[in-house]
Amino acid sequence: MKSSISPLVVLSLILFVILLWSGNFIAIAYLVKEIEPFTALMLRFIAVSIILMPFLFSIPSKKNFIYLIFATIAIVPGHFGLLFLSIEYTKSLAGISILIQLAIPFSILLSWIIFKDKLNRLRIIGLTIAFIGMLFLLYSPDLLSSRKAFFIAIGSAVSMGIYFVVVKKVKKVKSVAIIAWTSFLGIPMMYLFMLYSNQSFEVLYNIKSNLTYYSFIYIVIASSIIGHGIWAYLIKIEDISFISPFLLLVPLFTSILSIFVFDEQFSISFIILGSMIIIGIFLVFISKNKI
Repeated sequence: MKSSISPLVVLSLILFVILLWSGNFIAIAYLVKEIEPFTALMLRFIAVSIILMPFLFSIPSKKNFIYLIFATIAIVPGHFGLLFLSIEYTKSLAGISILIQLAIPFSILLSWIIFKDKLNRLRIIGLTIAFIGMLFLLYSPDLLSSRKAFFIAIGSAVSMGIYFVVVKKVKKVKSVAIIAWTSFLGIPMMYLFMLYSNQSFEVLYNIKSNLTYYSFIYIVIASSIIGHGIWAYLIKIEDISFISPFLLLVPLFTSILSIFVFDEQFSISFIILGSMIIIGIFLVFISKNKI
């Protein structure tokens, strides 16, 4: 799929979203210290639905509504639910952010099968280099400290990949409206998860840190509305096989932010593998003009 937007603008939008989503891991880490995962998500979707309520007044077609339901199942209990849960079980934000990138090969495979997205040689080479770098980074001993978090994060990644593909099937619905509808439809789903896990809103009376409030605001505004809104727009105008590999930058950015926020340490292997990921992403980007 070809877009009329400048490649530089597309790249800027992609990197902006990557930065927002990298910061999201930091915000989630602070949030789940005081609020249980499903309760935090319930509040998140309520807040997003209220802010984006005007976009709910336009009712989508029956076909689009069905796709939105499937997208909601994939992104709400699937991706977000499992993501928050995995972060609660481990302190390794870099490890979780890396595992989430398994959404990339899954979404590319589905988009190649369903939408016939083109995979030229340069894009395949770039994706391979970046993914190999990610795999080597994955085998750091610190990232395997929690097997439970490990598999939960994989489930979150698969759900995210499915969401990317389903959203591309939604036609004539604004990107922000997609965020509004998936948040609104996700409220009853997340409420059931709250009931099943015996979680409640009572925990809100025990919040002690202002960072919890700031983190929640960031997750709602920056990550959910701005980040996912822009990404849903990019999915509509670009091939999934082109934009998805850029998500490999999320672990790199998250690790850098963790160093400054949580005082994690750099290592030579991290610098080398991080550079490898960036080189692979660069090849994927320049491949856009080779198709």
